[in-house]
Amino acid sequence: MNAAESLARFKKLRAAGEIASALDSLQQDLRRGVFDADTLDQAGRLLIRHSESFPPEPRALSVLLAGQFTTSWLVGALTAVAWGRGKATLVREGGYDNVIQDLAAVASPVDVVVLAPWTQRFLGRDDRPAERRIEDELSFLRRAWELTARAGAALVQIGYDWERPGPLGYCLSGLAGGRVDAVRELNEQVRRELPKGAYFVDLELVAGEVGRAAFYDARSYHWTKQPFSRVGVARLCEHLWAGVRAVTTGPKKVLVLDLDNTLWGGVVGEVGAMGVELGETADGEAFCAFQREIAGLAERGIVLAVCSKNNPADAREVFEKNPQMILKMADFAAFEATWDPKPEVIGRIARSLRLGLDSFVFFDDSPAEREHVLQSLPDVEVVDVPGDPAGYVGALQAGLWFEAVGVTQADRMRKEQYRQEEQRRELEQGSVSVQSYLESLQMVADVRLLDEPDMDRAVQLLGKTNQFNLTTRRHTAEIVRSMLAAPRSVALTLRLADRFGDAGLVSLVLAMPPGEANSTILRIDTWLMSCRVIGRTVEDYLLNQLVERARTLDYRSLQGEYIPTAKNQLVADLYDRLGFARGADRPDGGREYVLDLSRYVARPSSIKPVNSS
Repeated sequence: MNAAESLARFKKLRAAGEIASALDSLQQDLRRGVFDADTLDQAGRLLIRHSESFPPEPRALSVLLAGQFTTSWLVGALTAVAWGRGKATLVREGGYDNVIQDLAAVASPVDVVVLAPWTQRFLGRDDRPAERRIEDELSFLRRAWELTARAGAALVQIGYDWERPGPLGYCLSGLAGGRVDAVRELNEQVRRELPKGAYFVDLELVAGEVGRAAFYDARSYHWTKQPFSRVGVARLCEHLWAGVRAVTTGPKKVLVLDLDNTLWGGVVGEVGAMGVELGETADGEAFCAFQREIAGLAERGIVLAVCSKNNPADAREVFEKNPQMILKMADFAAFEATWDPKPEVIGRIARSLRLGLDSFVFFDDSPAEREHVLQSLPDVEVVDVPGDPAGYVGALQAGLWFEAVGVTQADRMRKEQYRQEEQRRELEQGSVSVQSYLESLQMVADVRLLDEPDMDRAVQLLGKTNQFNLTTRRHTAEIVRSMLAAPRSVALTLRLADRFGDAGLVSLVLAMPPGEANSTILRIDTWLMSCRVIGRTVEDYLLNQLVERARTLDYRSLQGEYIPTAKNQLVADLYDRLGFARGADRPDGGREYVLDLSRYVARPSSIKPVNSS
């Protein structure tokens, strides 16, 4: 299948009235890399033309490209990249070099603003010293950031770059007064001042990865004021999509790995634990380099899992006995060495980790296994693995699956938390009843008002929590801060710990009066909880705390709503179970609820307050 054949199939299905199948086939071809830099825009234009047929759930993302250059060429490519990554995205472009006006005039909701400056003003010939030119650019950016926050949008900021070193040449342009030095200093200042939670696309790094001669196109800029080649547009849009995902849902969470000829050379069942290829040879060094890369991902909070067709004892023996192994058994949250079909195994791993398949990235040296997963699990991202293990690190990085705006303490603790969860499962299996299991956990909770030190973690949960999330509203930090500033608002966080360890901040409630500040109604805007603590009566305990806080503020009732998504069926009846009375049905299939605080009786929970004796 090539791009021309894919487009022809799309048009044939569309003509037959099978638009859903046409969109699905195009998405699969984009996943497989059928479209190259020269044809990616064509796929994007088709998607834009049929955007009204995007599935209603999940809702399409709205992205505004606000640039100092012509952004038309990015619209189709970004739409195609996003669709290939499983997300319907409506991309619209602002006017040429009309950034401030476009942002000031935003009327309809925008999820993400991509701010795309260019260097025509900054590097243009004038008498201003570099310090003044940098300050002028920062003033422009500060105003754009302010307007983006006012629009309630997340921010993806493209950095500045130099196409050529200029009259000073390669050596001198990196010194004070040279254009390369000026660009780097400006980028450093932008990074320092960038609003919290924004994603920075380092254009100098991206262009350097491709090669500036291939990334830029001077003729294109002179003719259309669009500076990138087709290759540059395609690669930039991949980075832009990584940024959009980072500021909306966050990075992928799980890396699922094969073993034989993936983590080491050879088949362990044939050569034994000490006979696999690691270190010493060129390929052995490449496998070790790949393991080091994976270990680094684990340290920053990416969950590791094994899915290998192998005898379990053989697979484990390499980790336990081969001294050249960098990764250890303790690094993996799930370890499946079995002869079952890999899509089936990945599904089991997802259920055991309580994570959606759209959180998963699959890395396997076998093209047949990759194709099986591609066809069977459309939500799982599959890495295009090269034949040479020296290319494994580059292949894993090229997908940009794990790009993030930052790494929280909760991220760094994730490996230990999954190890603790395994201990809890073992305890549960040995308990005579659910109640005795919950009591034996010795859980304690710390409920606090949301404050600035917890803002990063709260926004991270807002961006990525899907299953236990009543409304799935993806609020930015600025929106949350505006909610906190509202009179008589309530924002509670809950931390949970038990005999096995500290799970950290695992639940969040945001609530405020629906209208006037003296209202007797407190409306729950957001209620979410980490999937890791589902089933431990956390929701009962937190509702007790919310009711107590609401009564203190003279509220008489709580209002809640359930907005259905493809992933939150788990909480479809939560308010019913917690004693709320049903209100009106919503047009989207959801429901309204109300709780009379005068009649509320605290719900039983196996959790105790953190300061209890």
